[in-house]
Amino acid sequence: MDQQPVFTDHTGLSHRFSHGNLHISVSSRFDPPQASALIELLQCNQANCKRIFIDVRHVANPHPSAVDALKTSLLLGGLSTERIVFKGKSGFDMAVTGNRVLIEQKKKHVCKGNCANCKCGHHKNHHAEN
Repeated sequence: MDQQPVFTDHTGLSHRFSHGNLHISVSSRFDPPQASALIELLQCNQANCKRIFIDVRHVANPHPSAVDALKTSLLLGGLSTERIVFKGKSGFDMAVTGNRVLIEQKKKHVCKGNCANCKCGHHKNHHAEN
């Protein structure tokens, strides 16, 4: 089995391994204690995975000193920056040269409940009312 359980620590980081990659999720704050925990997690697991995905979609205003600590670690810590991918707009603040940042495009809802097996919650009632 390639997918393992999700682990969460006291700083609000959660992580899991899937298909040889490390997936890390950062909570809504990104402060110095969370940066330290993230750096330690990266250093401990860099040899165990192909790529590292850091989900920062819930981080609105990362603490500047936490960002500086992370960037310094990414640049000087011996990690291959090409292997690290940030997910979310805050990734632009946290990434260093060589990292990639993925952002989700807002999707417009177009089915209006007409599609078969609609999962969007706009189901139309197809039963005739008596």
